[in-house]
Amino acid sequence: MVKVSVNRFFSSRIETIRNEVEAETQRLRDKTLNTLEEIFKVARGKIRHQRINGKMVQISLNQRRRWVTVAKQIVIIMNGIASNFDEQETHDQLNKLERLVNEATTMDQPQNKKNNIHPTN
Repeated sequence: MVKVSVNRFFSSRIETIRNEVEAETQRLRDKTLNTLEEIFKVARGKIRHQRINGKMVQISLNQRRRWVTVAKQIVIIMNGIASNFDEQETHDQLNKLERLVNEATTMDQPQNKKNNIHPTN
């Protein structure tokens, strides 16, 4: 009968799990970074028009500024994922990104109703 140290048995199993988790985390990190990079390419200025209510509309200056904010948030997320993959923090940052994208895709409201009134003669 071969005697095996219990400590060595558990240590080797723990090391195996640690390596598997590291490999899976790295795959997930790479996949996430690639997807964010695709979104960043779109957000960094290649968007000229967007579809609103079925019509293609040119993006206004205010919306373009919002897209710059979206691109900035993507870079923040990418840097966070590249340095340390914290699932909860990533979810929080992605929620913020989603909110920013929603803001960027909304139409600008008229500045003031007074500006839209034409004097009658």
